[in-house]
Amino acid sequence: MRAAVELFEGELIYALEQSEIDYWSKYYTTRSPVKCYANMIGGAFAAAVPGIDILALNRVIGLGLNGRIESKSIDDIINFYKLAGSKRFFVQLSPFFKEADTELMLLMKGFQLRNRWAKLFRSTSGSIPSVASGLKVVPVDLSQAREYAEIIYNCFDWQDERLIDWLAQTVGMPGYRHYFATYHGITVAAAALHISGNTASMAFAGTLKEFRGLGAQGALLKARIEDARRAGCDYIISETGQDTPEKPVVSYRNMKRFGFEEAYLRKNWIFEF
Repeated sequence: MRAAVELFEGELIYALEQSEIDYWSKYYTTRSPVKCYANMIGGAFAAAVPGIDILALNRVIGLGLNGRIESKSIDDIINFYKLAGSKRFFVQLSPFFKEADTELMLLMKGFQLRNRWAKLFRSTSGSIPSVASGLKVVPVDLSQAREYAEIIYNCFDWQDERLIDWLAQTVGMPGYRHYFATYHGITVAAAALHISGNTASMAFAGTLKEFRGLGAQGALLKARIEDARRAGCDYIISETGQDTPEKPVVSYRNMKRFGFEEAYLRKNWIFEF
């Protein structure tokens, strides 16, 4: 099957990128428990958590989404992160950028290609694989926000406990739904879904190390696809690392098993001060 970027011109690809901007931007508010900044620059969403040197938190989403990438926009992005105080950041080129000289321009301004992330999607219609018995998915309520955040935090090698409150803040926000997966009554995993118009985004997800291999992420995928369908969404999307024979990505392969297709790969260009 041809990649989605070949099958769909414009509207769907724009929705995939914009949906990620919509859910990610909700972590960057004036009420955030961690000092952070966000701005729209050249049609792209720039987000910074300068006190925490984690690239996923200091990145630009949708660069090129609204047309040609101008040299001034790149300079403005660099200046945004310099003023914020980030040690480094990366930009993710949307599949809309067409100019052959864009990557050369990034190189000349000091960026280096770091890696690629895959954007995945599937229709909310169609069959969903069954999941292992003994697993149950339940909603997270406001009183459980920190428990949800602690599970996600413990599944990532971030090593800064301020991020627990940062992760917890979206529980209860409009558009967001959060879930626990339990195994015979024990909470073993957590995940989030964000609904924006007719598109739903898989947000954070993680399984506690001692309970991996039980199928908890499959149960959470199934529950979120079903919820997105009931909410009237046409598509559900996600992003993860590029899957290669040398560096397999478990989450990528899980999503493929649940009917997700690779829409495109985004190149991540890193800049270090």
